[in-house]
Amino acid sequence: MKVPPSFSLRTDSERQHRATVQDSHFRWSSREGQPAAMGQALGIKTCDFQTARNNEEHHTKAISSQHLIVRRGQPFTIILHFQAPVQAFIHTLKKVTLIAQTGEYPSKANKTQATFPISSLGDQKWWNAAVEDRDDQSWKVSVTAPADAIIGHYSLLLQVMGKKPLLLGQFTLLFNPWAREDAVFLKKESQRREYVLNQHGLIYLGTADCFQAEPWDFGQFECGVINLSLGLLNLDKQVEKWGNPVHVAHILGALLHGLKEKSVLPTPRTDTTQEGVLLYKRRGSVPILRQWITGQGRPVYDSQAWVFAAVACTVLRCLGIPARVITTFTSAQGTGGHLFVDEYYNEEALQNGEGPRGRIWIFQTSTECWMTRPDLPQGYDGWQILYPRVSSGGGVLESCDLAPVRAVKEGTLGLTPAVSDLFAAVNASCMVWKCREDGALELTNSNTKYVGNNISTKGVDSDRCEDITQNYKYPEGSPQEKEVLEKVQDERMGHKKDSGIHPPSLKTAETLYMFLEAPSSLYLGGNAQFSVNLVNPSDQEKAVQLAIGVQAIYYNGILAAELWKKKLSSMLDAYMVNSITSNLSFLHFDQNPPENSFLRLTVMATVTHSASSLSCFAQEDIAICRPHLAIEISYSVARKHLAHPISVYTNTGGVPEAHCGNGLQSVPEPNQLQKRHRGSL
Repeated sequence: MKVPPSFSLRTDSERQHRATVQDSHFRWSSREGQPAAMGQALGIKTCDFQTARNNEEHHTKAISSQHLIVRRGQPFTIILHFQAPVQAFIHTLKKVTLIAQTGEYPSKANKTQATFPISSLGDQKWWNAAVEDRDDQSWKVSVTAPADAIIGHYSLLLQVMGKKPLLLGQFTLLFNPWAREDAVFLKKESQRREYVLNQHGLIYLGTADCFQAEPWDFGQFECGVINLSLGLLNLDKQVEKWGNPVHVAHILGALLHGLKEKSVLPTPRTDTTQEGVLLYKRRGSVPILRQWITGQGRPVYDSQAWVFAAVACTVLRCLGIPARVITTFTSAQGTGGHLFVDEYYNEEALQNGEGPRGRIWIFQTSTECWMTRPDLPQGYDGWQILYPRVSSGGGVLESCDLAPVRAVKEGTLGLTPAVSDLFAAVNASCMVWKCREDGALELTNSNTKYVGNNISTKGVDSDRCEDITQNYKYPEGSPQEKEVLEKVQDERMGHKKDSGIHPPSLKTAETLYMFLEAPSSLYLGGNAQFSVNLVNPSDQEKAVQLAIGVQAIYYNGILAAELWKKKLSSMLDAYMVNSITSNLSFLHFDQNPPENSFLRLTVMATVTHSASSLSCFAQEDIAICRPHLAIEISYSVARKHLAHPISVYTNTGGVPEAHCGNGLQSVPEPNQLQKRHRGSL
């Protein structure tokens, strides 16, 4: 049995279900097996899908007011209006069944088609229907899809005694976080509001010491998004698996990652500031999703490729899977599961290369989604990380993994392929090497730190930033952390994948301490001071060569430009502390930093005229802040007309702006955050 699908990938208008049924298509007689007497034929006049009421009760009214969209595991009501009184047809009506079917080739074998009676005695764990109320010419019927039903666009048909079924209308079925039996069930209503219904959110961007909350319009209920999302899912022909949120998340993550890789373009090099700003100002998922799928609209450039996480969150929420965007600051990426990342700097304190074991990203965004994991051992339900990765040719599912957050915290590397990479992303160490002019490499004492110590997301029902680092790792230095790291070390060494989890130690008789005190942010075009404090705790004087370098770097750790470098010499007497202060100014830079980049300030101190030339290293990534525009408009409604608008532009940058009109006022630059970084030799 096949009903031609009437849903297509359209975004320009809502679809309406078929609410009126012509009685000439379907008539019943009053006695089984005998033709009805004249005037005794019974037909269905209309079928009312109660769209407004059902959508309200199923939390889908924001998606559509005209098309029925319901959630599985929760009843919805329809009203059948008959052409004539039904008392004489009670025996026939007892043999009426409903058929719900989805997919191009509906089949009972793969659960894409279900036939069920209108009876309170029906199977409550399967599709079921019952008459809630009735009068002489109408039935109010309650229909419930099982909590594990396949999601998608459905046709609802009515059949009696094996005759040709009649199409009553069409509806869409989604996952249901409100249903306890559904695999995506969330206990708290506040979490359901935040992770399913909230169309507006915040994504945290910047550095670990200076990040900003970027407003983002997820828009999962905007016109056409549900058709875009299900149309994307329709590329997967395993419709029988669409009832499993694990499979659906896998498929959508892989397909969206493929679209991103295909559609994201290199950022064009331009000196036009206005054009650069326009390229960056993408603040919503829907135009991006539409552009990726249809090719229409402005493209996304690689300087903002992190929007994959936001778009995936939109699609998952649209289909009823709770989802959120998280940000990991200082994240090790591309490690292949290795717990060490190498960075290489020349003697001028400028980074000039990276090792084969990945790089440190300033920040990295991911999508978490909530569901049970019956496919895994017990204990891994809850938040899962959608982790796209390079496919080895094993198919769509191979290009995206779904890893339990708890598995990352416990270091259960063999649970899914992604756990090893994700564990390294928040636990790896960065080793800094100095490349000498003669080509030799020297390991610096960079006071090696572990990455992933700040993982954040938007709080529930608020605009506050919620720190969820404890979900991914135990407190640093705790017995639990030590136990997990040792377990991972044993497993990796057993598979000969690592030489250990601890970086090599430095052995030197020289002792020197260095502290870098620098701003965590700097306004575009502005300037600030930074200080380097050198401490000689020994009883011997030391000659120190200081190299200072500033580079522009993108959020993903890729170098953008060399901006400024400087060398200084200092003689430290025994037990002496020397503070060197310098100015960090855009006026000194060889060029302007590219749009959407950060400043990386690096300081390297080397004791000269010594048997040991090992260097002390310290670094700060500095966010470039741009002025925010706030417009205030005054309205006068006393005479029902718009008064002259009063626009106020506030320049928060602390840097004078030219060619500004009347009504503009400046405010002083706010205090800058300071952070101390320590290095030792």
